[in-house]
Parts: sequence; structure tokens; C-alpha cells
Amino acid sequence: MNSNVIDEKLENLFNEWKDRMKKNGDMNFTKDGILRKKGIPDTKVIETWMASSKRILFLLKDQNQEGGKWDEDIRDWLTVNENTSNLGSTFLKNIAYILWGLSKADENNDWWYNEVTMYFEEVKEYFNTQPFALVECKKQPGDGQLNDDVLKQHLSDYGDLLKQEIDILNPNIIVCTNQHIYDFILKKYPKEELECIDGYNSIRFHPLTGTIVLCSYHPSAWNVDVYEGVMWHYRAFLKKHHQPK
Repeated sequence: MNSNVIDEKLENLFNEWKDRMKKNGDMNFTKDGILRKKGIPDTKVIETWMASSKRILFLLKDQNQEGGKWDEDIRDWLTVNENTSNLGSTFLKNIAYILWGLSKADENNDWWYNEVTMYFEEVKEYFNTQPFALVECKKQPGDGQLNDDVLKQHLSDYGDLLKQEIDILNPNIIVCTNQHIYDFILKKYPKEELECIDGYNSIRFHPLTGTIVLCSYHPSAWNVDVYEGVMWHYRAFLKKHHQPK
């Protein structure tokens, strides 16, 4: 699937999604997917994503509609917002650290949290140049806090469309930033096809597609466990399977 096909499929999906939301009385819509990069053609970003052995997608709850403002397309965050490209919040730092850890770790390199923070400039450069995807499960922007029941209702109402978006993007590492999102994604695969690792409840592996699903604390939390909670499970996977091919 080339970059134009991905863009076209996503646009058609988003139009269907917006129409269904309007019928349900849900206004405003956040487009998302593979983040665009400043100074790098969009086609190059998507081609690099498709060729990558680690296609990392972060599944978020919803966009924070702070002060009534919201971004219609969060794929533009790195091209229009200097605070975002400079990792100017706890949320962005945690996303960047996890992206780096999952991308760089292998059976010989654990990349503990304190190591990653020593490479902050390199992490920032990687965040701004290498492809990754951010996807909001609830496309209607929120106010900074999202009730679990509201999240679950959106997953119920629009979950079929969310699964289609994930299929279009075709990640092989999915980081779920909420337990309900994690539970929802696991149901995407037949239970008997998912591989568990004893003692590690926040990771599943789907060998048929080579997809790793991880559950994370929310990235807005200022806590080393946001990073290590993901990496502790991923290191256990690497010891068993080595890195994705």
C-alpha cells in the first residue's frame, strides 16, 4: 500500500466517522495517524513507516480541548507547534522516551529510563524525524479528563471504525494508554491466537501478524513507571522472541 492509498483510505474513513458522530450528536472531529515531520515530505515519512521493522502506534483517549481550542489534525503537531517539537510537556516527553526505548532496545540493550534521559537531545531529534503514529480512540476532543464510561461508549459506538484505522496504518507495536483501550484492542484478535508471557500482564503478542500490544500508564503522568511500565514488559518479550523482524 503506497502513501497516497493510505491517505485516501484514511480520509474516506474519517468522513464516514464524522457523519456517524454527527448523527449521534457528537460534534468536532480530530484527525490523526502518522505524524508529519517538518522539512520531510509526507510521502517520505509514510514510506519510511511502511519499511520500518518497528511501526509504533500510540492509542490515546482523546485530545485535550484546552480553553476550547483543539487541533483538527494532530498529524500536524510537529510542523506547526514549537512546544510540541521541543517536547515541552510531560506527555510529550513520555511519548518520546517510549518511542526511543521501543525503537532502540534489543536483546543486548535494555535502555533503562536513566539512560534515555541522558540522551535527551538525541531522543528529541528522533521524535521529530522518525515516523510514529498517534491515534485518538475518542475523536471528539475533551476537557483534559475522560470518564471511563464515556470512553467505553465511544469504543462501543465507533470501535469498528477504530479497528479499520489501525488496519490501514498497519502498526506492529501498539501502545494502549488506558486499560479499557488495551482490553478493547486485545478483542481485535482471537484469544487463542494471542501469546502471553508469564508474570507480565500488560503485553500480548499475536504471532500471525507479528503484532505486539502493550498497556501503558497515561503519558501525562510524571512518573518513571510510564516508561518502565512499558519497557519492563517489552524487555521480557525480547528475551523470549528477540526484536521484531
